[in-house]
Amino acid sequence: MEIRLGPRRTYVVCAPELVGPVLLTGRHDFDKGGPFFENIAVFFGDGLATCPHAKHTRLRRLTQPAFHPRKLVDYAELAGREIEAVTAAWREGEVLDVYRVMQELALRITVSTMFASWFTGEDAADGASANGRTAAEDRIAAEDRIADTLRDVDTLVGGAFVRMVAPGIRHVPLLPTNRRYEEARRALYERIDATIAAYRRDGRDRGDLLSMLLTPDEEGAALTDTEVREQVMTMFIAGIGTTASMLAWTLHHLAGHPDLDEAVAAEARAVCGGATARHAHLPRLTTLADIVTESFRITPAAWLFSRTTVHDTELGGHRIPAGSDILISPYILHHRPDLFPDPERFAPERWSGDAQSWVKAERALAMIPFGTGFRKCVGRDFSVNNITLALASMLAEWKLAPADATPVTISGRSIIEPRGLRLRLHRRPAAGPDAASARTGRVDEAEPAVAEEVR
Repeated sequence: MEIRLGPRRTYVVCAPELVGPVLLTGRHDFDKGGPFFENIAVFFGDGLATCPHAKHTRLRRLTQPAFHPRKLVDYAELAGREIEAVTAAWREGEVLDVYRVMQELALRITVSTMFASWFTGEDAADGASANGRTAAEDRIAAEDRIADTLRDVDTLVGGAFVRMVAPGIRHVPLLPTNRRYEEARRALYERIDATIAAYRRDGRDRGDLLSMLLTPDEEGAALTDTEVREQVMTMFIAGIGTTASMLAWTLHHLAGHPDLDEAVAAEARAVCGGATARHAHLPRLTTLADIVTESFRITPAAWLFSRTTVHDTELGGHRIPAGSDILISPYILHHRPDLFPDPERFAPERWSGDAQSWVKAERALAMIPFGTGFRKCVGRDFSVNNITLALASMLAEWKLAPADATPVTISGRSIIEPRGLRLRLHRRPAAGPDAASARTGRVDEAEPAVAEEVR
């Protein structure tokens, strides 16, 4: 389908058979570009999500080890601490602005797995930090940094979308929105650069993602500080946005399906035993896995991405001139009734009974929330794991029910966000003595392999 975005000739890909030529085999005909990437590249730089093909292979090779399956186990431990920190403050009957709370949780998870010491105050000794503040003052300072970072991230995500639909706006420096955008970008750059410099000086492996990005490969090749910052910015913004959106949307879907909510709670309690979900629990959270998959189908966070044609080419029988924009929308593909019958219905049973169903749908190019091919999101498993761990931990203890009749609407900025989503907290009845003992760290001796990994 051909449309116009201002003066730009743009083609929208609406069929899975046309996704392959663009994303799987199109590295010579199609490159990263178009209004979306050109504008988010202003603050991402040449991160994995935005760099041209000429730079991608090297960056992918140097970044991939940070997401090795063995590292995901370590990241899950760090994520668990932040899940506990956020849910510990929840109270019976409290009404949550769900998307905002999930943004905070996603920020905590992303920052803790990326910079293990950024919010923890681990440099404090004997209750006092190096600059003379007490541990309590450090905690307050950390909360202030969380609030500041959330504000900056929200400004950048909103600003990126405005620049996508109105590219000329970034050339008007005196606009208040542009000033806020630049201030947010500068603030995040300064924090990230300072953290990278501290890690370089310290030289030790902190077990987090940044430590991995700073580690040379087997041939001694390494990312420069600027390249590290660009990868961090990409993972930072994408990690927070995707995780917050998918957590909030999944909670929304479950709030409207009490039977599914109860099934997830029962599964999480049986698998995790009342403790915070751990990486070793993931293979047995099968009901929740189906629900997360369906949530990614019906409300994919990354709803739109683009390519640009390198030279004159052909797609779907149409001649496409060089310099044209190609838009691919996972949302459109995921809602095609010939691919997913009754596509507006939230139906996790589409995926049940087949652990490889998501993979099969991806290979058929019908399900592409993380893209596909050689540019598929490197943090796919990292993101899905964090979302699943957070939901299992929350829903085992809390039922989140609609707080009022306010309709929840879709806000389509750079990611699909829920607006008006307010849910009331209700603590679930105690699950029995086994759950209480599990909170102390006991693991069921009947499952020694899982017990060993959890320990």
